[in-house]
Amino acid sequence: MDERSFFYAGVSALFNLLFAVGKLVLFLVEPNLFLLANVLFSLGIGIAKATAVAAYRRARSSEHAAAPSTVEQYRAATRIGIVLSAAAALYVGLCLPLLTGATVSVDFEPLVAEILALIAFVELGFAITAAIRMRRSKQPLVRSIRVVNVGSGLVLIVLAQAAILSFATTVESSWGVGISALLFGGTTVLGGLFLAVHSARRARALRPGSDGPEARSIS
Repeated sequence: MDERSFFYAGVSALFNLLFAVGKLVLFLVEPNLFLLANVLFSLGIGIAKATAVAAYRRARSSEHAAAPSTVEQYRAATRIGIVLSAAAALYVGLCLPLLTGATVSVDFEPLVAEILALIAFVELGFAITAAIRMRRSKQPLVRSIRVVNVGSGLVLIVLAQAAILSFATTVESSWGVGISALLFGGTTVLGGLFLAVHSARRARALRPGSDGPEARSIS
């Protein structure tokens, strides 16, 4: 198990929570359903990463193992997939009104838009860096963090798009952000569901007493 992967996961989880607080402050300054969706999604990403780090630390402290067992890793990955898909589904649901432009827009004040763009690009940089650092690992828990980082990056692209378009917002730009949120958020939902289902199946197959070839191999 690459300990550095979990160090980066822990650090990025803290930054996700800090970014969520920053977005919450902006939401209080300029209440907007789209901002609320991003706040809640950031919290979900932080929780998902914290779940991975907690599983790793629990194995190190209580079991005195270098890493959680493969079964425990898949169980933790299942929980991470559920959290990711739930956070992304909530994000998509809150962004759906953007498609009508009736109740939600991306028409932010210039200062708010500038801060949002800064947060989006910095957070996106963290997500991309972490995904690259973990790309070679085949450990289930590390791969689950990589899925979380990819999903986070997709949603952050939408936030960056909204911040840039808000400098010249029209109904059409809100609709375009809504389409992006539906596309990238929906992709993240599917990624989280796949992670949860695949990991749950692998955890069942690898339980003590399981029969069949799946119990003897790790994918």
